[in-house]
Amino acid sequence: MPDPDAIQSELSTLVGRKISGRYRVDALIGIGGMGAVFRARHLMLDRDVAIKVLHPELTNDTEIAARFDREARSASRLDHPNCLQVTDSGTIEGTRGARFIVMQLLEGEELTEHLGDPIPPLDAIEWMLQILRGLEHAHEHGVVHRDLKPENVFVTKDHEGNPILKIVDFGIAKIVSGTGSDDTMTQMGIVFGTPQYMSPEQATGMEVDARADLYSAGIIFYEMLAGKPPFEADDPVALVRMQVTQEPAPLPESLPASLRAFVERLLAKQRDERYSSAGEARKALEAIRDEIAVAEGVPLAYAPAGSVAIPVSGPAPTRSAARPLAAGAAAVLGLGFLAWAVSRSAPARGEREERTATVAAALDELHTNVPTDADDDGPTGEQLAEIDRLLLQDDLDAAEKLLNPLLDRFPEDARLLWRQGKLLSKRPRRRAQALASYGDAIERDPSLLDHKDFYAEIMALLRQRGLQKEALDLALRKMGKHAHPFLLELVNRKKKALSYADRHRALDELRTDPANENLIDVKLNVALDLWQAKDSLAPCRNYAAALAYIEQHPDPYFENALRKAPLPTADEDGKADPTDAEVCAALPARRDAVLSVVEDLAQTTGGPPAEDGDATSPGEPSARPANKAGSSKRRGKRKKKSASKKPAKCKRFFVGLADPDCR
Repeated sequence: MPDPDAIQSELSTLVGRKISGRYRVDALIGIGGMGAVFRARHLMLDRDVAIKVLHPELTNDTEIAARFDREARSASRLDHPNCLQVTDSGTIEGTRGARFIVMQLLEGEELTEHLGDPIPPLDAIEWMLQILRGLEHAHEHGVVHRDLKPENVFVTKDHEGNPILKIVDFGIAKIVSGTGSDDTMTQMGIVFGTPQYMSPEQATGMEVDARADLYSAGIIFYEMLAGKPPFEADDPVALVRMQVTQEPAPLPESLPASLRAFVERLLAKQRDERYSSAGEARKALEAIRDEIAVAEGVPLAYAPAGSVAIPVSGPAPTRSAARPLAAGAAAVLGLGFLAWAVSRSAPARGEREERTATVAAALDELHTNVPTDADDDGPTGEQLAEIDRLLLQDDLDAAEKLLNPLLDRFPEDARLLWRQGKLLSKRPRRRAQALASYGDAIERDPSLLDHKDFYAEIMALLRQRGLQKEALDLALRKMGKHAHPFLLELVNRKKKALSYADRHRALDELRTDPANENLIDVKLNVALDLWQAKDSLAPCRNYAAALAYIEQHPDPYFENALRKAPLPTADEDGKADPTDAEVCAALPARRDAVLSVVEDLAQTTGGPPAEDGDATSPGEPSARPANKAGSSKRRGKRKKKSASKKPAKCKRFFVGLADPDCR
């Protein structure tokens, strides 16, 4: 393990640097034995984020590096108020290969800080409902957390001061659909998790599914209601044995019987006796909440499915004041294995290894590892053919039953990941996962992009509604020149144009190939720049760049955008680009001069067709004044065109063939 002082010295040099060209590292929040977390600024979105960095020397540790990558993959699939959002990941240039993850910057504290005394039932229920909603979303996206505990539930607040619970640290999560489950952590016989909150099936090395998270949630809920967890011991081995063999002490009789029964069902040793899903558990707990609220005469603040519930009877008591992290900004940020030196003292490496070895020795007495076939290189041709046959017949359940075990055995096999993507794409609500699966297949075997069937499938998926953000990211990050036809469609789109930042990301990629220059609708993109410059990082300079192009290539096409697009103003704080303010002052006069040239040209040439003027305005109507000379000429052209139209009867198919007037 590297020396902590050396780690801090090396990682501290990141402050003030740019990462991936779009993140400015502003401050070090916390540092531990394996890396650090920084406060950073997303320069394009002008928003603070947190960046977790794995120390470069640890990238050679395959287990640690795999866990870090797994957190990025699993958490990036989630987009829910009760799950921490991971938005980006990659490698930092010039740092010997240090990996990083970008995520939300949170303020608050761990759920641990609110435990220690019993929490009023209605408050505990509202908090547990948020945890269940987060699990429900994760499970629906094929992600099982596998290490749910109070330290991995973060309590923050919304803009109105209401508590929001967020599940963090998906570092040992399993993507149960197979996509991304990329090492032996997914195999039976391998045990991961925290003994005090570990399900019996985890403790015995069995294959884990979503019901393991429900058991861990039950332990947390028990601790909320009772003020202490159901099983306590200093020895982790003893805790493991308790999870497998002992029943928890009954909850206090003062709690409603339905609530006690709910917790008992979550904590059933046999997973088949628990709720079948987080959604089922959530609905049952909502009914219990309503029952208790009615009995106590407490008004309910209902929240729609998937939203954040609001506590109905006041805040839960806390054991101590919120711990200040990084000058008041508590940033657990899914740190998990980073062993924060700021937030708590972590056990030394030797102590952790000894504890792990002790737990493993005890587990040997509880289960027998399932042997794996080390000689297999991957699925057979017959297995792939059978999956293809089932997919062709749309027998998705049968295909999934055959596919998932193979993915668990061969998580790196690009052929299986391809078929996983094909299966998920046939389920409308899982197309984002399908896209991720295709992306994983490309990572394992980039040559798939040259396969006509694979390419046709992924291009069709890229064009699906509701996937624009994911599709653009995948195209830019993983497809290279193969994505150029799709990117051309996006940048040349006249309606629902991309944002300024995304459009220029696509344009930058397209311009890596000179052959694309004649395929890009330059006039449309210049007009869009006029409309969208105000939303860019350097609004005035970008607007001025568009004006410079029009000065060199005057065209009536730009009249509508010049007339109606709002002039950008300087960033008052000057954070985005200090030099931008110098350009802003001269823009009005320069815009008016360019507009005058374009108007004169429109009067001379008669101007463009009306639809071209409309196309320059994303979401804005055309507004050409009626008193312009070119307007009457254009109206005359439209009248002439209307007069030459064929009679309405010609729209009838057989009449159109037979009547001479229709020929």
